[in-house]
This record gives sequence, C-alpha cells and structure tokens, in this order.
Amino acid sequence: MEQYTDDERVEDLKKWWRENGLSIIVGIVLGIAAIFGWRYWVSHRDTQAERVSLAYDAFIEAVEKPDADQARQQGERLLADFPKSSYTVLAMLRLARLAMDSGDQATAVQRLQWVIDHAQLDEIRDIARLRLARVLLAASQLSEAKKLLESVSTTTLTAEREELRGDLHLADHDPAKARTAYAEALATGGGSPLLRLKLDNLVAPTADTVIAAPAPPPPDLPAEPVSAAPPTFAAPVAELPAVTAPAAPVVEEGPAPAAPADAPEEAPAAPAPAPAATSGPPS
Repeated sequence: MEQYTDDERVEDLKKWWRENGLSIIVGIVLGIAAIFGWRYWVSHRDTQAERVSLAYDAFIEAVEKPDADQARQQGERLLADFPKSSYTVLAMLRLARLAMDSGDQATAVQRLQWVIDHAQLDEIRDIARLRLARVLLAASQLSEAKKLLESVSTTTLTAEREELRGDLHLADHDPAKARTAYAEALATGGGSPLLRLKLDNLVAPTADTVIAAPAPPPPDLPAEPVSAAPPTFAAPVAELPAVTAPAAPVVEEGPAPAAPADAPEEAPAAPAPAPAATSGPPS
C-alpha cells in the first residue's frame, strides 16, 4: 500500500476545494443571510404588533368618547395600515355596531361582510354572520337572514343561532317553528331571561294555563224618575207607659194677717240745719 506524500495531500485538498469550495461558500452566505433575515423579520413583526396594538388602543379610546366621527377615522386608519391584523377585524365589528346605533344599516352590512371575508378564525366569522343576520332581520330581509344562519357552525354559538332563528320565524308569522327554535336554544344552554320570556309567550294553551274570563257586568238599568219630595219613612217608635207627674201639695188659703192698729205712724225725719256762713275772719 503506497503512502501519500505531503504534496499529494495538498493536491487532493486543492482538487476537493475546487470542486466543492463554491458550494460551501454559498451555503455559508445563505446561512448567515437566513439568520439575519429571521432576526429582521422577528423584529419587524414585533414592531408591527406594537404599532397595531397602539393604534387599536387609540381606536378604543375614540369609541368611548361621544364623538363617533373620530372613532370612524381611527378605524379607517387601522384598516388602511394593518388590513391583515386581528385587531382590525375587532375594530370592524365595533364600527358595524356604531353604524347600527346611528341607523346606517348599509355601512353596518359592509363592515360585517368585510369581517366574514377577512377574519382568520371561524368563530369570529360566525359572530359576524349572526350580527349580519340581525341587521337583515331589522331590514325585513328574512330569507337572506335565514340563509346566512345555515352557515353558522360554531358549537358555542348554537343557542344564540337558534334564538335568532326563532326571531326570524316569529317575524315570518310562524309561531310553531319559533317555539321549536326557542326550546332548542334553551336546551343547548341559552338561559337568558329574555329567551324564557319569548318561549313562555308562545306556549300552547292548555286547560291548566287557560284562565276563564270574568263574567260581564250586568246591563245598566234605566234610572227611575226622582220625585220632587221623596217620601220619608218614620221609624216605628215603641209605646212607652204613660208617666203621671206627682200632685202638688194643696195649701189651704186662710185670712191674711191684719196690721196692728195701735202702731204709730212714723214721720219722716227733718233735715239737719246748714251751718251759718261768716263773712269775716274769726276773732
């Protein structure tokens, strides 16, 4: 077995490098570029996430203020800058509610349809479908709303879907189907007081639940003519035994006593003489 000399080893190494050196260099460059590219993409993603989060916070602050125009402007800015963000989907749901509160059904339909077309989560899309069905119910578009409910498949929204289905049947003057939908919504976990009230109002009447109507009042009799002097009725008085007053004592009248004959007649007293008046001073 022949042994390689140092010159032969060097020649073999040069030959191998000529054959594989370019590939190695390209691999190293690509690896370094991938590392830096990954780090740049993560940094960009974090920066974008921070920006969209701040934009959504500004939108929420605008929604809580009474100025609806500022909220719409913040929502439009969010839609223009971050159309693929989940924050934008939530903002469109809020804008749809604001549009319904202001009576703008066309804008509400547009916002909800955008959420249905762009949301990534099935549950969010089904929430938008339920809200859009309510908007169509308010617009009396019952057939379109019923078709939209057929595509709602999220299990956690079954009770809400069936309750809305009952509202649609009730608006379509079909109380039997409405009662069935309400009962199914109640059985699947919808226990809201409003749902129970809707179902109670549609319960079929039975002998136990029917309350007899009160008897009608008697007809009014014609009023009797009133005489000028109505008769008076004296109450019977019980007869009392006669009471006789006691007899006064009889006093026998005798002769009046005579005055004494010898009694002298008293003369009136004479007046006292007046004192004499003196003209000079006393001596």
